[in-house]
Amino acid sequence: MAISNLFKRILLVPILLSSRLLVLGLRVSKRGSGTALPGLIVSKYFPFAFEALVNQIPNIIVITGTNGKTTTQTILNSLLSQSSEVKLLRNSAGANLLQGILSELMRQSNDFGSLDFTHAVLEVEEATLPRIAKALKPKIIAVTNLYRDQLDAYGEIDITEAYIRDGIAQSPKAIVVLNGDDPRTSRLADGLGNQTHYVSLPPEYTDSLPYEGETRNTDEIADNILRSQNIRINDDLTTSFDIQGTVDNVDVQYHNAQISSPGFFHVYNALTAVTIGKLLKIDDQKLMQGLKAFEPAFGRGELLVKTEGQKSINYRLLLIKNPASFTLNLDLLRKIPRLRLILAINDNTADSKDVSWLWDSELELLNEANIDWIFCTGVRAKDMHLRLKYAFLDPAIPISTMESIQAAIDQSFDKADDGETICVMPTYTSMLEFRKRMGLMLN
Repeated sequence: MAISNLFKRILLVPILLSSRLLVLGLRVSKRGSGTALPGLIVSKYFPFAFEALVNQIPNIIVITGTNGKTTTQTILNSLLSQSSEVKLLRNSAGANLLQGILSELMRQSNDFGSLDFTHAVLEVEEATLPRIAKALKPKIIAVTNLYRDQLDAYGEIDITEAYIRDGIAQSPKAIVVLNGDDPRTSRLADGLGNQTHYVSLPPEYTDSLPYEGETRNTDEIADNILRSQNIRINDDLTTSFDIQGTVDNVDVQYHNAQISSPGFFHVYNALTAVTIGKLLKIDDQKLMQGLKAFEPAFGRGELLVKTEGQKSINYRLLLIKNPASFTLNLDLLRKIPRLRLILAINDNTADSKDVSWLWDSELELLNEANIDWIFCTGVRAKDMHLRLKYAFLDPAIPISTMESIQAAIDQSFDKADDGETICVMPTYTSMLEFRKRMGLMLN
């Protein structure tokens, strides 16, 4: 066995050299950033490489679920980074399939295939979890929620739930952290024997969430649950809240915690990250410092600034992926005094080829917003405009349609006054293009 493992490590050297040359070629030719292709090739022809790399990291934390994976991972990264003892690896570019995770492991290893990290926080796509759970041997698995997602990618939500439960079942030693309010996530570990922790929001918030089924009453859970109280959405769209409960049978109580991601639903992500931080024995002061230091992940409440001459315009990116994320962000927009909005809809594979989900989203919420104007852009700009036509009670609301995202940026900049903020709700590939047009790329 020792010889076999040694031989695998020796084989990693030419594999890593080849993958780095491939990444270099992709970037020089401007054909990609290399976040997934090297892993795709290596996983197909050298499947042993994944386990040989990931098994070098003692503490693997997996975050999965329909919405909130990247934000939860980013918050947890901020919490763990406060501790000098933690050397952290994460798939920060959001490449959460096997090939993306493997590409990140190869990128972070040295030329001899060695990884010098104490922890890895990995965002893992739901259907990928059961494929790699045995190799990962995770210490902790966190599940954010299970909303109805892209039907052309996953089919019915029962299939997604089965994927995640299978991944947990293959990880009997993993501690599981679940959204206790979501009826689908809260039952994922039932009968499996894993140590399980829960997070929960007050009923006045959970009642408005599009869960599949009746929201679970978490009052029956006495131990190993963190609850938020006194949630406040601030004028700058940051969120303040209190935390109380227990983690690993230790009392937890924090007052006036704050996160910069817009929307009360991100409190779930913060509670999940704090729970994991406590399980990893990060002290309370560092946890609160980490929450304060957290900055939104790319596209998830991120604020971009475009400046020309003496004029600067802010663009607040609020990623939408499915009816749940669209509806929750639309609800948030009702709080903005003068709403200037760009809806950027693509139909690439990463967005969902089937755009019928636009009709399952509650665009009618915009009737309660104070709207200055709306731009529809992206490949499916006309579909978005049509959906708005049926949503609005007032036909006089100014809506402009242009497929070119660059044109939407240019015209919105000209239309807005210096210092104003424009909200941008893009699908995934629209978000990437928007950031690229603004001069930003993924790391």
